[in-house]
Amino acid sequence: MRRTIKTFFTVLFILSILSIPYLSGEEKIDPQLWEKAKKIHEEAIVIDTHCDTPMLMLDRNLDIGKRSNESQVDLVRMKEGGLDAIFFAVFVSNDLDEKHPSKKALEMIDEIHRQVEINKNLAETALSPEDIRDIHKKGKRAILIGMENGGPLEGSLRLLRDYYRLGVRYITLTHNGNNDICDTSNPGKSRWNGLSPFGRQVVEEMNRLGMLIDVSHISDKAFWDVLELSKAPVFASHSCTRSLCDIHRNLTDDMIRALAAKGGVIQLTFCSFFVDEEYMRLAEEEEKKIEPQKKKLEEKYKDNQDAYWNALITLWKEVAPPAPKIEKLIDHVDHVVKLVGVDHVGFGSDYDGTGSVPQGLDDVSGFPLITYHLLKRGYSEEDIKKILGGNFLRLFEKAQTRG
Repeated sequence: MRRTIKTFFTVLFILSILSIPYLSGEEKIDPQLWEKAKKIHEEAIVIDTHCDTPMLMLDRNLDIGKRSNESQVDLVRMKEGGLDAIFFAVFVSNDLDEKHPSKKALEMIDEIHRQVEINKNLAETALSPEDIRDIHKKGKRAILIGMENGGPLEGSLRLLRDYYRLGVRYITLTHNGNNDICDTSNPGKSRWNGLSPFGRQVVEEMNRLGMLIDVSHISDKAFWDVLELSKAPVFASHSCTRSLCDIHRNLTDDMIRALAAKGGVIQLTFCSFFVDEEYMRLAEEEEKKIEPQKKKLEEKYKDNQDAYWNALITLWKEVAPPAPKIEKLIDHVDHVVKLVGVDHVGFGSDYDGTGSVPQGLDDVSGFPLITYHLLKRGYSEEDIKKILGGNFLRLFEKAQTRG
């Protein structure tokens, strides 16, 4: 389901940070370890660098100030899950790259700011690491903005600067298609064999502004071009490790080493397709089976993309394989730590943009389970706090000081 991952999402249950959760059919939480994990989690600044909730805010009139079964993210469940800061992705499909995508991007940015304003008792917009820390002290949620797919730049560095002024603090250079900045990681014919000439200008200007460069979704060659050109550390906002799940969207060990050597961080996604190779294999088998039904839906909703995705999500829920266990995600943490150390890994869930997540992480209220499992694996309190958000804060600071 590689081409449709972005728009799949499910919500299965709500997990309160104040309760003892149930992990799976075989295992219950150790109460003593859970209490220790809760304390660490509550003290940490917990950051998620990627979710696609703004699509639902715009297209379904989702109010993030209220608990909702329409999404995996809202301010109520963020508080329950001890999630202190989150990047809302301004996602505009590559399908709109030649159709003035800036309009949709600007509308989405406006909606993010509007909803933060009407929920100002619960959240504030953050533009910097200092803002995240200040908002955390107030007991509110910090909302940041990233842009997924640089298509809305429309080939203009002026628009890039305007997005920065509006609060965009990172750009995922492309998504599932080649654009005028670089090639995608998706299999197929390359357009630029890496970064385009305009893409090189974008990287340089993002460095000057202090805007983070996100290498998730871009081709391997584009990744190496960015690493060579960027004067600031870069990051992957929502990717896993290719060694544990061999898919083009994940990073190879060599990429992770190079990213870390430059001070970067890989933020691990919860998307089951990128977490668990066996899940990916089973999902691809199911996708082949429903291909005729998908084509019928494409024809039926050819003039209404939102209705098509909604129908496809409903269809996928009927056939999706069982979600992997949360341990599979923690395996990716272990792999990165063994490869480059504990200072270069964090989390970017991709909530509201994926059709399956590991068991127990069905929405943002499940974040404390990650802390529990890191503790269970033997990570120290200091290292857990780095993984939950400290590593990203360090990266963010370094990128901004170069601006």
